[in-house]
Order: sequence, then C-alpha cells, then structure tokens
Amino acid sequence: MGWNDIIGQERIKRIIQRAIIQNRVAHAYCFSGIEGIGKDGLAIEFAKTVNCENPIINDDSIDACRKCPSCRSFETLTHQNIQLIFSLPAEKSGADSKKETVMTRLSEEDANLVQEEIKQKSKDYYHRIEIPNATQIRIASIREVKRSLTLSAPTAGRRFVIIIRAEEMTKESANAFLKTLEEPHTGITIILTTSKKEFILPTILSRCQLIECEPLSEDLIANSLIEKKNISPEDARLIAQFAQGSYSKALDFLNEDMKSNRELIVEALRRSLRTINYRLDLLEIVEKIVKMNDKNKYETLLVLLLLWLRDTYSMQKSKSNDYVINQDNLEVLTRFVNKFQDKEMNLAIDLIEKAILQIRRNVQPQLIFINLFVKMRELFL
Repeated sequence: MGWNDIIGQERIKRIIQRAIIQNRVAHAYCFSGIEGIGKDGLAIEFAKTVNCENPIINDDSIDACRKCPSCRSFETLTHQNIQLIFSLPAEKSGADSKKETVMTRLSEEDANLVQEEIKQKSKDYYHRIEIPNATQIRIASIREVKRSLTLSAPTAGRRFVIIIRAEEMTKESANAFLKTLEEPHTGITIILTTSKKEFILPTILSRCQLIECEPLSEDLIANSLIEKKNISPEDARLIAQFAQGSYSKALDFLNEDMKSNRELIVEALRRSLRTINYRLDLLEIVEKIVKMNDKNKYETLLVLLLLWLRDTYSMQKSKSNDYVINQDNLEVLTRFVNKFQDKEMNLAIDLIEKAILQIRRNVQPQLIFINLFVKMRELFL
C-alpha cells in the first residue's frame, strides 16, 4: 500500500508530506471527515513514510520505499512503531487487568477477530474495522497507551498511535486520553480519525492539529471503481452518485442491486399514496423490506429514497434537471413532481432523515417504515 492507494485527498497528502520533509511533524493530529474517504489510510501512510529507512524524496513530495524492513512491517501493520486503537468487545470473565494486556483479556474468538480485522485493514485502507459487540473505546485501551508511552522506544524511528473512530471513546477514556495529550512525549505522534468530531471533547480537539478531509468527487469514485473493481462505466457512475463522496459507501453499494432497491422503496412510496385500498398493499411491501433483516440494507433503502426525493425537490425548485442524480429515472421523477408540485418535498426529506436516525438507534424497523409512509401520505395527500 502507498499514497497512491488513497483516492484523492491530494491537499492533505501535500500537508503531511511537507511536514515530514521539513521535520515539523506535530505531536497530535485529528483527521476529520465523512466515513470512507481515506482518513485511516492517510494516518497509516504518514506513520510508514516517517519510519521508512530509505524514503523517496522528489521536490516537495516524499514516499516510503516499501522495500526496507520498516516498510515491510508497516505493510502488515505489525511494526512496533504503530499502535492502532479502536472499539473492542468486553473482556472475558476472570481477566486480570493488572497482569494482562487488553488483547489477552479478550476471549480467544474475539482476539482472533481483532487480528483478522487488522489484517484486512493492512490490505485495504478503506476496510472498516468492525467487531461484534464492540462500540466503545474503553479506558483500558487508553491506559495501555499511556503505559506504553512511558516505556523506552522498542525500535528506532517515530512512534505513532492511531485512534480510529475517536468519537467512540467513552467519557472516562476521553478524560484519561486528555491527560496523555497534555503531556507530549518526544518522538511520538498521536492521530485521531473521526467522522463525528462534534462528539469529541473540545479540550482534546484544541490540542490537536485539525486536518479536514474532503468528500471525494463522483469522478474520483467512479474512476476508482472502474480501475480497481472492473465494473462498467455506467454502473460506476450510478454508484458514485449514490455514494455521497464516500468510497467505502460505494463499495457497500457494489454488492447491492441499486436499481432494484430503488424501485422497491419508491414502490412503497407509491403504495402509500394510493387513494383507496392502500393499507394492505403498503403492509405487504413493508413486510418484504423488514424480512431483509439487515440494518445496513434498511438504511440503504432509506438513503435511496432520500436521494430520489431530493431530486424531486431540486426539480421542483430549480425547474431544471441538471442536478438530478437519478437521471435514468427522469420520466418517473417528472410525473411525480407534476402531480405533487404544490407539496413541500423538503418536509418529506426531513421525515426520511429522522427514519435513518431511528434505524441507527435500533428502533423496530416495521414501526419505522410504517410510520414513515403514513406520515408521507399525510404530507402529500
């Protein structure tokens, strides 16, 4: 893996590489931006390049050689100068916090899952580390970081601690981490990556150099899908439009039949707006949706409907089709706008955004979808 494996983010790459070349690497950074745009990859590549034994320098750019022993260790994320911190499941019963590390206090099954996730991350910077029942970065992980930073460096170079999805730190662990930031250590850099920096303590952010990473353009996402995933330009463009600037979201959509999913959720909207005998038909299609039994698919459907209605809102307000995402569905969109041209499409969009939040909060899906379409009916009819 190298800088070129991180899609776009050229401005951020220049900032990082300039800091390395000028020997002005800060002790703490926060890489912020939406999910799936390469923040973790930037942090890992930063660490690898700083520790490379034979870096390739060209004017104002610097790249790791990817051949020296240090680079080879970074390629598998096993280098002693990199420590990844992320949410872990609960410890096994009977674990001794004074004698064991965070990893050895996990069950064998959970420890193996963690190692597999790290392995996947080393092969794909856009892989999202996810472990069942792991939603918080607990204080035990932060305490282990603090202990390790007081020890002598195990090897030459600069040590990096990368806290992935830092917003998942508990209040207790965030306060403990703040104390670590207040006492900078020579030769150590801490990088937080987050898509929700508003959930991180302001006192933590104030001690970090904030690097804002931009959403990716549709062209960058589409071209990457064509090049890396060997899909047709037509499908790549469609997925890129739905991805909303996130390459990871685009990868999620690769495994979905986007057009069929869109047709399913728009059909649910149609049924909710029938003037007679709508209840049974609506319940039938909601039942079909709920049987998917997958939170991610529920959210995907809602996002597809959200984008579809945003198109209607855009057409309604601008009297133009120039900004329509669902270009292949233009005829259906036009009919919908003409029929409901005096309705407030933006209120329907608000309803969907609330439904998405409810999905994330684990509200019963059947209740969410029925409630959503009943309110849509009240809004449009």
